[in-house]
Amino acid sequence: MDFESLWAYQTEDLKADAIATEIRRSPIRVKLEKSRDFIMERQKQYKQIEDSIAAIADRKDVLIHALENTIAQIESQQQRMEALDPEDGDAVAALRDEVARSRDEIRTLEKELSHMSTDSAAYDKQLRSVRLDAAKAKQTFDQLKTDYENESKVRKEELEQQRARVRNLESTVEPSLMAEYLAIKKHTTPPVVRLQYGQCSGCNTSLPSATLSKIRNGALVECETCGRMIIQ
Repeated sequence: MDFESLWAYQTEDLKADAIATEIRRSPIRVKLEKSRDFIMERQKQYKQIEDSIAAIADRKDVLIHALENTIAQIESQQQRMEALDPEDGDAVAALRDEVARSRDEIRTLEKELSHMSTDSAAYDKQLRSVRLDAAKAKQTFDQLKTDYENESKVRKEELEQQRARVRNLESTVEPSLMAEYLAIKKHTTPPVVRLQYGQCSGCNTSLPSATLSKIRNGALVECETCGRMIIQ
């Protein structure tokens, strides 16, 4: 079998893989992805704050309605008290207790409304801050995207040229060897290694003499440890 053609193919194939990896790991791309993630996180945070503000608004409507009802209730209680006979002490005392409870309820409602106003103001401040952070991040993202597109355009042209060289060599490799190469490459790289000092140079496993003889006689041998093809 013509293992040297396969070796030449692998050499160019791994060069193409290296270029593709460099494109994926470009410092600009890494920054771009971090900027994208930051924007997405701020968008999520913005939505959470909006939901909190909406919940406060809904609760505030409920409290205002309850406050209005309680105020109306006090007015009714006071009118009933004015209509009572002053000498009816028990009825007057009962109404006074009702009024006192209503006033306590008003104070509780007003206190909660005050806290909600404070929370709402804090959320508004957070919302402005998040919006500003997102706007700045978007500017950074746009610039990084432009830089990456310019950079990757050159590298992608280089990658396509390298892949063209790989395709040109593909026809020089026996189909059975190519199929074996592609199957091994799915789980380990490089798929083909040289025999060195009686060892598989992929995993440094020493090989038995019978295996060494097969390799030296040009047989297709796979390392029992790492699964790579071993050639002379």
